[in-house]
Amino acid sequence: MMNGCAHLERAGGTADHPLDSGAGPALSQSPQSPQSPARSPAPAPPIDPSFIEARALQAYETGRWDVAEGYYLQLIRMKPGDAGPWFQLGNLYAEQGRLASAERAYREALRRRDDARTLHNLGLVQVKLGIGALRESQKRLPQDDPARQETHEFLKTLLETVFP
Repeated sequence: MMNGCAHLERAGGTADHPLDSGAGPALSQSPQSPQSPARSPAPAPPIDPSFIEARALQAYETGRWDVAEGYYLQLIRMKPGDAGPWFQLGNLYAEQGRLASAERAYREALRRRDDARTLHNLGLVQVKLGIGALRESQKRLPQDDPARQETHEFLKTLLETVFP
């Protein structure tokens, strides 16, 4: 599902592109005459965060996880104090099963705004992480280790309680 971040094009290009940073082959340009000074290109207009947010939501809703992730990361850079993009990024990661990343994103959202929904989602992710850790420990513990049977019983009770 998630293969990596999408390359986002911004108005006027990106510094990540080799041609925009001066690296790579030179583009042909008309020679400057000694009388005409070189002109700087006009700065690109700033991108509206609400546009990026709408694109992120659209990508998320259509299952384009890599594109949505790129937009949410861009929003985080644009609005570093806003909890919303972190919360949405946590949802995106949780949806993909990237639980450790989801946990970090929800914690970042909580650092910016104390919110019950974020805390709820963080708790769910932590329960899933805990269940995964207990399952893994059960596999690794020797058959005759009493902790293996305890882990088995605890997991059974936990799963019956959490997921009836």
